[in-house]
Amino acid sequence: MSDTAAQDRKRRHRTAFGVEHRPKPRPPSPWLMVVADGLGAAAALPVAYGIRVWLGTGRLAALSHPLAVYTQVLPEVVALWLLTGYAVGLYRTSVTNVWGQVAPVLRAGLFGSLALAGAAFLSHFDYSRAVLVLFGLVATALELGVRLAAAWAWQRRVAAKGPERALIVGTGELARVVAERLASEPPPGHDLVGFISTNGDEGGDVVGHLEDLPALLDALQVEEVFMAAPNLDTDRIMTIVDAAGGRAVFYLVDGPVQALTDLGTPGGPGRFPVLHLPGAATPSVAYLVAKRLLDVIVSALLLVVLAPLLLVVAWLVRRETGASALFVQERIGYRGRPFKMYKFRTMRPDVEPYAPGPETPDDPRVTRIGRWLRRYSLDELPQLFNVLRGEMSLVGPRPEMPFLVERYRPWQRRRLDAKPGITGLWQIMGRKDLPLIDNIEYDFYYLRHQSLLLDLEILLRTIPVVFGGKGAY
Repeated sequence: MSDTAAQDRKRRHRTAFGVEHRPKPRPPSPWLMVVADGLGAAAALPVAYGIRVWLGTGRLAALSHPLAVYTQVLPEVVALWLLTGYAVGLYRTSVTNVWGQVAPVLRAGLFGSLALAGAAFLSHFDYSRAVLVLFGLVATALELGVRLAAAWAWQRRVAAKGPERALIVGTGELARVVAERLASEPPPGHDLVGFISTNGDEGGDVVGHLEDLPALLDALQVEEVFMAAPNLDTDRIMTIVDAAGGRAVFYLVDGPVQALTDLGTPGGPGRFPVLHLPGAATPSVAYLVAKRLLDVIVSALLLVVLAPLLLVVAWLVRRETGASALFVQERIGYRGRPFKMYKFRTMRPDVEPYAPGPETPDDPRVTRIGRWLRRYSLDELPQLFNVLRGEMSLVGPRPEMPFLVERYRPWQRRRLDAKPGITGLWQIMGRKDLPLIDNIEYDFYYLRHQSLLLDLEILLRTIPVVFGGKGAY
């Protein structure tokens, strides 16, 4: 588009809607918070030491060690402080709500102080307990101060930008209530562009139909969309969100009864209950590198340690079935790439490769050794080779069969945005006791909340599930 055309478009936009769109300020980056917390922790240690010296003047015994002894372990102190904050989810908290920072920071400060006290105890060195306590208080205060200032500054930038431009999907009573609530918001509030019809309604403040929504987001510079049409099913809603491609924030009004009567928890824009419909989430490069290192190290170690067991199982399967011990099946992996997935054979060789899996513990297609392997998930062990080759991960969505992926709706293909895993949320939350749709929902939750901490938690929780044998047959 030429400069003249772009200026004309902006001029028409101002004429039609009375405001000129300006991008919403981005909230402070989590990495910026990590750097700030690291610097704050580094400064907190000498400050805590100085406070202890001042308090001890004429009242407490002199410190046993000079400041240099404490600064020698400063890198370890800062690293432990940041790791504890990460472990308790401090860096997954958006720095946008001023008072919403208090509880996460205090929780991180408490656990960080306990972690440092434990490390000091295990070091068998007589660090001053007063210095450790003061460090925790000062570091926590600095963390909280930085976050309060960052959230306040962000809110000031949002207020200076002006109201959020919003569309409401729906034209019924619920949509009108949403419009009234948005109109009553305090500044900067929302600038309602209009309504999207889902049933063919025309005229008035209806600016388009549901199929027009992706194009209208750009044409009208919409920043937030409120889904207030109770007649829309899950598939249509997710198709709309997927087609938007992250160009707007979507909210699903949490049911007509709650929105009309103020039942439920009013936590969203307009002070009524809403569910945030997330768009695509892009994991950080650091997480992807750490995840791959974890996959390689753990899968290699397990293959070495379990080599005798793998050989014995392969011999038993071969002996009972008379066929290859390995069952090889094509699955769809990361970004739709097909790969050969390995498992130990657990069914008779004459069973069709893509036949439905067993639904009862006594399925006659399952061999005697296969029933035992499936019960304790030992048939999955050859997938460690897939992990080592980079086709799978230890944790991720379920590797799906090609004919099922062919029937995916566009929004469902987002399950392919991560490598499939040997284990995942659906495995630890119910395995085969869950219907397929719940498996998909768990996979989407995982994709939205990917983190090394979540991966480790899933791996640890997989162990008792496997040994318990629940839902495996």
